[in-house]
Amino acid sequence: MKKLLLAVPFTMLLTACGPASVEDLMEDPEQLVEVLEECGMKMAQGKDTDTEECNNAREAQNRMAVNVLRQFMQQ
Repeated sequence: MKKLLLAVPFTMLLTACGPASVEDLMEDPEQLVEVLEECGMKMAQGKDTDTEECNNAREAQNRMAVNVLRQFMQQ
């Protein structure tokens, strides 16, 4: 429990420093969903979605889909 309490603020600090990497988003699906929702809202508002954050989220989503398809094909 103590480790979790230390990890949460550390994670928040890392997130505040810049956009999450593709690997970070793949490891944290909840964060991926949040970023994709933000990018969807930006797109709906006509704002630029060609940002590092949105590009990383799209790439993470694509890689996860490819991984799922590969596992499915191997069965």
